[in-house]
Amino acid sequence: MITGTPQPEETREALSILFLGIGYAGMRLIAHLPGKVPDFSYAAVDTDAAALEACAFPEKLLLGEGKLGGLGAGGNPDLARSCAEMQDEEIVRLLSGHRVVLLILGLGGGTGGGVGAYIAERARDLGATVLAAAVRPLELEGGHRRHVADVALAHIRDHAQACLVFPLDVLKTDGDMPLRQVLGRCGVEVSRALGGLAVLLRTGWLMPLTLRDVIHVMSRADGYCRLAAVSAEGPDRARAVVEQLFSHPVLDRGSLIAHSSGIVMGILCGPKTTIGELEQVSTEIRAVLRSDASLKIGIAQEPRFGSSLGIVVMVAERWSSAAAPVAADEEEAGEETDGGEEAGDPNASGKLVQSEINLGSDTRGRFKGASPTVVDGEDLDTPTFIRRGIRLSQNRQRSGS
Repeated sequence: MITGTPQPEETREALSILFLGIGYAGMRLIAHLPGKVPDFSYAAVDTDAAALEACAFPEKLLLGEGKLGGLGAGGNPDLARSCAEMQDEEIVRLLSGHRVVLLILGLGGGTGGGVGAYIAERARDLGATVLAAAVRPLELEGGHRRHVADVALAHIRDHAQACLVFPLDVLKTDGDMPLRQVLGRCGVEVSRALGGLAVLLRTGWLMPLTLRDVIHVMSRADGYCRLAAVSAEGPDRARAVVEQLFSHPVLDRGSLIAHSSGIVMGILCGPKTTIGELEQVSTEIRAVLRSDASLKIGIAQEPRFGSSLGIVVMVAERWSSAAAPVAADEEEAGEETDGGEEAGDPNASGKLVQSEINLGSDTRGRFKGASPTVVDGEDLDTPTFIRRGIRLSQNRQRSGS
């Protein structure tokens, strides 16, 4: 059951968020997003002059014009990065003034793979929180391209707080699905998920969920995660939205939720959504989680959401047994976002904010029959600290103590 003290419905101070499409794929993936969520900044960076010209974003930067002639990097990540390094001042100007930078790119090619890590690094240098949405290539594209993609993703992860991974292969319905339709579906899922995440970070909450929550969970997830957004309307919307979530291809049709140990979830709803509907959504989702799962959940209820009930969920792909230390810039980001409140502790005014939900049941619900993940004789679905016999302290430490 959801518990907590309702807070006055107010919009938090708006974060300055930049959506930056890198390369042809990055621009195409979010091409229609400005029309749907216009209250954010949009920009594009590419080495291909023709592709950049076709982009409607207000800010655009062509890299390596003198070196490449506007013809692209030819699939060479090192060449693309060298062009970005030569135009460092222009990149810094593009990034300056934004508290959160969302990088969107395709992996396996030259510009996205080569420029993505450099821009992530420069954005972090400027104090921004960096999230990277990266699309993995299809298996049919070959081992070399997928290897290039994996290397590029690892380099981006060195600088981004989280990598939101969208594998193209999971978006296929069957072998008869046209390639154009697969790519189109990817664009829809990426833009919907990123738009939902941006709205999530700038909405006033009845039960708060902040940028600090995202950073903290992802710091324990080694930064690799999946992101998805779903919504439903009608009298049976609570059941319908949960069914969409458990059948979502990016979340491995619910299996990733059941096996993950770290989840951040925001529920977006209109003022007529009832407590019973919210409890139904919460109960259905918690029923499939691991008993040791860490779940950060927030609820936003605003008139602009109308009769829609939506869920934005970020699910960790990997998990570490101990929380990683929060870097100084990440701590500052959390303080600016939520006024310095620590989840579960009273702030200076004495108001309580939501603490981490205690998941006492070890049921797996509809996924209880899922096959375990066994590698080298070890069941990876069993937490590392249990498999290795590590004793964990039960003491909770307050922020600032």
